[in-house]
Amino acid sequence: MAELNTCHAVEHMICEIWSGYFGHDVSPYDDFYDLGGDSLGMIDIVGRARELGLPVRSSVALRNPSPARLAESLTIGVDAEPVVVPALYADTSVPEPVAALPVPIVATGAGEPLYVVHSDSHVETEREAIASWGSPRPVKGFSHAGGPIGELADRLLAALRQDQPDEPYRLAGFGHGAVLAFELARRLRRLGATVPLLALINPPIVGTPGAATRESLRQRRLAMLTRRFGLTGEESVEEIHARMRRAGWYSHVGARDLAALQVSFVETELAARDYEPAGYDGPTVLFQDGTDSPAWRRAIADLESHRLDHELESPTAVIRDAELALVMRKALQ
Repeated sequence: MAELNTCHAVEHMICEIWSGYFGHDVSPYDDFYDLGGDSLGMIDIVGRARELGLPVRSSVALRNPSPARLAESLTIGVDAEPVVVPALYADTSVPEPVAALPVPIVATGAGEPLYVVHSDSHVETEREAIASWGSPRPVKGFSHAGGPIGELADRLLAALRQDQPDEPYRLAGFGHGAVLAFELARRLRRLGATVPLLALINPPIVGTPGAATRESLRQRRLAMLTRRFGLTGEESVEEIHARMRRAGWYSHVGARDLAALQVSFVETELAARDYEPAGYDGPTVLFQDGTDSPAWRRAIADLESHRLDHELESPTAVIRDAELALVMRKALQ
């Protein structure tokens, strides 16, 4: 199999092995034990994986009972010498932070739309998931390239009120976009506007100033991308982008923006860690993947929290989560 050293390819191989074992298609996020497997069956599967060239131990497979988690543990979670990838260091400029006007995701429906602030990396996957929610009202999405939280929220506020001058406003955000959606909701409430729904989907941990430096975050980000996509440092930016697109990353941008977006990701991550959410009194739905961020609970008075136990570095599982879709469909009624 080509690019067997990439997380995406390893995940695909594990899905094929499990599908053969169970006799039906298996998704990357299916749990081995929920499918009816047991520890002896996992040992058989590990043997098959080794025959196909996948270096996996039974103890690792037993601790990571979904193809996605096992693939990450075999690629992202391994210790390896750092690799310098010139194509991801080539550009230090930052693209335009926020799209001028939101893009329609669900064009039909009645009532005020839901406005979504996308993550930086999985815009197309988020749009596909949103379209599957069955929203009874229109949905529109803002893209952003990262940057200071306050500056981005101000830009979003101006664009939002240009698109919809009157309240109420329904908001949601994915990843770093959840921080922006929260800050946008706070600005709207200060202006006296009604915000009947705020959904924070897989937001980052916030309120940890000084926990990391710009350079340490940059190195961690590039190391993760290097391991996830099996980079050796010899690939062109076009080759890297092609691998990422096949795995659902950065499908909404061109290859020429890829290096600059890593710079803006680091700036937004640093800003999010320094960000301390202030009190918010509007109804809020929070979806987190295993990791709890106490700062969100302290800041939000009217909170409905959902813990999703995928425990993955990639946000794809959360974006496509069936429980999230069900909750959002009900919330949008």
